[in-house]
Amino acid sequence: MERIDQSLRGHFISELKTLGLSTYAARVYLALLSHPYTPAGFLCKETGIPDSKIYYALDELSRKGMIAVQEGTPSIYKPLPPKESINNLKQQLVENLNQKIVQADNLADSLSPMFENAVGRDEMELAYVIRGRRNIIRKIKDLISSARNEAVVFISEKDLLDELKSFMMKETKHVEVKLAVTRELWKTMNPEERGQARILACPINLAISDMKTLITISSWKNEVAIMTNDRALITMSSEYYANPDCCQEAC
Repeated sequence: MERIDQSLRGHFISELKTLGLSTYAARVYLALLSHPYTPAGFLCKETGIPDSKIYYALDELSRKGMIAVQEGTPSIYKPLPPKESINNLKQQLVENLNQKIVQADNLADSLSPMFENAVGRDEMELAYVIRGRRNIIRKIKDLISSARNEAVVFISEKDLLDELKSFMMKETKHVEVKLAVTRELWKTMNPEERGQARILACPINLAISDMKTLITISSWKNEVAIMTNDRALITMSSEYYANPDCCQEAC
């Protein structure tokens, strides 16, 4: 079999390590590609890996589905085809990622009571500033998703509406949504997206969750928003929806 030159060998070892192999296992697999049907003793000489370590590397490759072993004295090792071997590595990466996602979700569930208890004891600052459009949109989505009974959402910016309209249709089926948009934006929406949306008489962008938390965008151009639990501000903002001078039913 053709040998792999040193520079290419180093590249392949690095790539295999990113897919979860140890350095020794990567070196042994590459050696087997050039010398299939090989005993461990030859692999020690070919790779320079001590005989005290070579079996750890071979066991790793076997567990990861990259080699076949013909038991005997000595045992003979054969690499599986690269596409099959890499597919096996990919599957293990997916399984490991899914496990970590479950662990992350469990950790979030475990830590949340600590935060919620602290928030319950200490009132939020009058104004918590959020900067950056992506951060603002993410916080608004979090706020809408957290609503259990009612979400009030006013939108006067087209790109903000584009970010939120499909999200709201998916994430707010369990709550009452009081949506209001400018007439210009209302005209761009299809009937399903409009729902019972009202028409804003003045441009404003805000979201309220269950009359508990408010996010209002003070400057979309400058990418600044404010989040607060202040009861007076929340009440005043929510009353815009019922005020015919500020928010009208669509005709």
